[in-house]
Amino acid sequence: MVNPMEGQLNQFRQQAAQSGFSGTGIIDVQPKSGIIRLKLSIIPSGGLKAFTKNFAEAIGVMLGAMNIQVKIHVEQEE
Repeated sequence: MVNPMEGQLNQFRQQAAQSGFSGTGIIDVQPKSGIIRLKLSIIPSGGLKAFTKNFAEAIGVMLGAMNIQVKIHVEQEE
């Protein structure tokens, strides 16, 4: 099956690579309990805080589009 968005995804990847942005992620899924956990490692590491918050907001928008009410809890910094 061909992904119709593959070309656009490749463009995004190229733009991110050109700007020096990269990283890794681990997704832990527990379907029975409805839990999804995500661990990110971003280069440059100074962008991790902003990226994580923005990514959480993007997930909230996607869930909202599926008629799922979302509350996002952001841990307070010490």
